[in-house]
Amino acid sequence: MNEPKRDEDPFVAEVRRQAARAGRARRLTFWRGLGLVGSVGWMVSAPAVCGALVGRWLDTAYGMRVFWTLSLLFVGVTLGSASAWRQIKKELGP
Repeated sequence: MNEPKRDEDPFVAEVRRQAARAGRARRLTFWRGLGLVGSVGWMVSAPAVCGALVGRWLDTAYGMRVFWTLSLLFVGVTLGSASAWRQIKKELGP
């Protein structure tokens, strides 16, 4: 792999070796990508469903039609999408 040169500092060689190892570990494999897709799906759908359920409960409690259901569904989708975006950026790197 990367053998240190005779005049190279051992610390620098070790840092380079660890950086190369970290770069190989960050690659997105099939299974890691499949897990990312599943987690992103849950990150978007769980807050959306929770928002819709809470909104439906508020609508029935206060005699409204779908005001809270649609409002909280939108908030849930927005928060879930932002969370999924941050997770994807974290997994795929800068």
